[in-house]
Amino acid sequence: MFDTPAPSTTSPGTEARGITRRRALAYGAAGTAGAALAGVLSTGQSAQAATAPSIDLRFDDPTALFPIGGSGRATPGLLVTVTAPDALSGTVAWTVNARSTQTVRTASASFTAAAGTPQTTTIALGALDPDYYRVSVTVTDATGAQLLARTLGLGVLRPTVSGVRPGSAFGLGIRSEGDPAVTKRIAQLMGVKWTRGLASVQPDTVSPAPNTFWGQADIDKARAEVAEWLNYGISPMGGINYNMSWNVQPAANGQPLPTYRNRPKDMVAHADMVYHAIAPLQDLVKNWELWNEPWVHGRYWSTGDSQDYRNMSKLIWNRVKPDFPDVNLIGGGSVSYNRDAVYAKGSTDTGYIDGSVNHAYGYPDATQYAMAKTQVKMDTRWSRSGGRGGQWQTECGTSVVNSFPSLPVEQAIYGVARTLAPTYLLHMLAGAEEDSPIRIFWFSLCYDKPYSGQEFNIYDSSTKTPLPAVVAYTTMTSILEDATLQTELYPDAKSTWGFLFRTEDGKGRAAIYADQIYKGSDESPAAGYHGTLHLRDAHGVRVYDYLGRQLADGSANLVELPLNPWEVLYFDTDRSAEELRDVLTSGASFEYDTPLLVTPLALVKPLGAGSELQVRVENVSPGVVKAILRVAAPPGWTLERTNVPLHELAPGEQRVVSFPITGYQVSPDNEYRVDWTIKLPGRDDVTPSGSQTVRVTYLPFRSMTVGGGAQQWSDVIPVTLTSVSATGDTRKYAMRGAWDDDFVYFRAEIQDTIASFNVAFAANPYLFPFQADSIQLGFDTGNKPDDLLAGDRHYEKCLVSLSHLYVATLASATPDHASANAFAQLHRQCAPGTNYQTYYPTNAALPTPLGPMDAAATGGREGRILITRDAVAKITVYEVAIAWNQLPELKATLPGAAGGHATMAFAFAVADAGTGGHGMTYSTAQFEAPQSSCYNFAAFWGTGAQFSGGRVDTRWGLGR
Repeated sequence: MFDTPAPSTTSPGTEARGITRRRALAYGAAGTAGAALAGVLSTGQSAQAATAPSIDLRFDDPTALFPIGGSGRATPGLLVTVTAPDALSGTVAWTVNARSTQTVRTASASFTAAAGTPQTTTIALGALDPDYYRVSVTVTDATGAQLLARTLGLGVLRPTVSGVRPGSAFGLGIRSEGDPAVTKRIAQLMGVKWTRGLASVQPDTVSPAPNTFWGQADIDKARAEVAEWLNYGISPMGGINYNMSWNVQPAANGQPLPTYRNRPKDMVAHADMVYHAIAPLQDLVKNWELWNEPWVHGRYWSTGDSQDYRNMSKLIWNRVKPDFPDVNLIGGGSVSYNRDAVYAKGSTDTGYIDGSVNHAYGYPDATQYAMAKTQVKMDTRWSRSGGRGGQWQTECGTSVVNSFPSLPVEQAIYGVARTLAPTYLLHMLAGAEEDSPIRIFWFSLCYDKPYSGQEFNIYDSSTKTPLPAVVAYTTMTSILEDATLQTELYPDAKSTWGFLFRTEDGKGRAAIYADQIYKGSDESPAAGYHGTLHLRDAHGVRVYDYLGRQLADGSANLVELPLNPWEVLYFDTDRSAEELRDVLTSGASFEYDTPLLVTPLALVKPLGAGSELQVRVENVSPGVVKAILRVAAPPGWTLERTNVPLHELAPGEQRVVSFPITGYQVSPDNEYRVDWTIKLPGRDDVTPSGSQTVRVTYLPFRSMTVGGGAQQWSDVIPVTLTSVSATGDTRKYAMRGAWDDDFVYFRAEIQDTIASFNVAFAANPYLFPFQADSIQLGFDTGNKPDDLLAGDRHYEKCLVSLSHLYVATLASATPDHASANAFAQLHRQCAPGTNYQTYYPTNAALPTPLGPMDAAATGGREGRILITRDAVAKITVYEVAIAWNQLPELKATLPGAAGGHATMAFAFAVADAGTGGHGMTYSTAQFEAPQSSCYNFAAFWGTGAQFSGGRVDTRWGLGR
């Protein structure tokens, strides 16, 4: 974001219960707004009396960052300054803890302060290795009374690469509120190579009045600011910080708006301002971001439409490019927005940018790689310059209070640090594989001041000391800067990511991390992949963990290294990149506690003679695995066998094992718990185990009448989901399905305390149906002509997309949202020919139209729909029929004769919007462990990340 009064926006992906796009797409947990981080980590305070002494704690370097010297260690000093109205003596007790819990050193020192005179006591903390430290300080007077107790952060850093690096990926959201000199010094020590925006280039400065532009004094100030950044080795990305105050389009009701709240009123005047901002700086600043998060009808573009943005970018292009063809104009605001607006298929004046922006907040799920990959593909195919300006992730990150709300703060700060490097690496991989530059800006850094969005600050501004993410960032840049990413080492292994780099002189660098496993949240590191990496022929390979601690010095041939989720291991060697690749592949063995992903699968036929329980086993590790699978039958069942040997499974190999059912009891709620264990030969220390509830997911051949009553569905087996809110409120959702030669039918009964719906589409086509109470029906039929990533070697690992998505919702015929006037709508959100776009009124019509379908309760070429609500029982019933002509690929697989059977990849989701709503509940997350995918369109299903439903791959049966 730019420096505006508000840090984030409401985008097309905003959920109806008020969760912003960042929360909906990124956090994956029902995090509350929370308190700002400033002060959260500090403990204790000075006495409140007017005569109390003043005590200041700081380090002998104000940044609290200490690069190691020739000895490989640093020797920071703690400065304790006491100012007292009367003479005072006492004791300073201090402890240095590595990573909060590992005590390195503890001692105390006495102090004496004369009356009214500041007295500074310098305490040598001793020699420290690279790492992140917490320094706890307690100050007491001579009587033992506590005057102050506080904990400060301290970073001992590996040295970073100095000087400007235009090809670097390493940017940082550096706030302008903090002490400018100290902040720039911090960024320099961290190895930051890009900053976003220039404080001295503001629209009102550049064009204070119509046809009036800035003078030489202001231009000189801006050039001096650029020169100062460059002197610290940091290149600025220029930014157009919204509007001139005299050129803001008013709100729809005519109300004046702040400069950041809406589109320019006079687009030509705006283009002139952009030209005059760039012209005097174009020799120093080559990349310019045109607008921050220009969501149509969102916070920063509250009226107008997508064509307005395309018009603006074309005007700027035509104004700037003739004079400055080497300047890159960077536009858009997210992968979904870029596809929906900037590159809208068939629309007028698309692609007038050189590169694009995305804001990839959230956990480093593999979907971040998928989104970046899609971003590159779109830019190189559809921008006017072939995407020569590259991709700019100008905001990304996690925060303590939102991303890790259930963890204690002292653990959550390391959660943020763990997620930093994987986020960068996933984006860098996409750029490397597509040969396109990519720059990533973690959000954010401010040394000593509060600001909007400060919950993302990687400094504790109350103590002016770093949090662990600062050291994690520095460790990353110290090893990977001036090295080029070559390849990913483990494309078949969902547990592991490995990134091989090569320096200019051919030496090898690498980064490896074990992935997280989603188990209801992404917060706890205990939920991820854990194990040990064994290296042979590791001589000369130095290894460091994610906070810079050295784990191997290169002297040993055999090395064992810990593998923990999102904790990057870095490898540095004078050996060649090819040799390092061999060390990390053929010379490596991965010993995970959970090397296999075991998934008991849904039963796609009703229980009966010949029924089988099927279990899918996938080798998620980078090495071959053999094991024994043991299954415990659900209560009341008997199985013909319970143990099955799993002979050598190759990395990424999936094997479905069948267990014939010899006896069973039918569960009235259609839920059957299956427990399993894995026996790994030679691994008596671990026994992977788990349980999964399986269901019968079966659609019988039967014609249904939409609105014909519940009785016709009485003997169709329901599939239920359970939604539990953060407060413990539980709701049940039941889905039934059937089919005939014309339609596939669904009936969903949804417990919902308060109905929440939009006005009708015709009244406001910008209100997305998935933002209201709704059900979503997703299919993967295999036909994906719009899929830009098909054939990629990581496709199965994390790039699989879906084919069709439909949304059923209520809408009101009147602006007052009166429930008495509500009627049902069925929307097409995705299908072959929709280009994975979202409906925007001014976009060109697509080969397969988006928006409301031709569907009604008693007619419609494309479907049938009826939604009724029992206000007393608090249940909403959705009845939907989708014509097979909308799903031709699936129709072609249907059985034609009695007794025939087919399967489909299908899933449904329930959106419970409004006050007290439960948000999104996905069948994929309750059927099996969700898998990362590539749904990087507007967030009606989510990004494809595990925490937002994952991929649509659960199987359902259709029998005739």
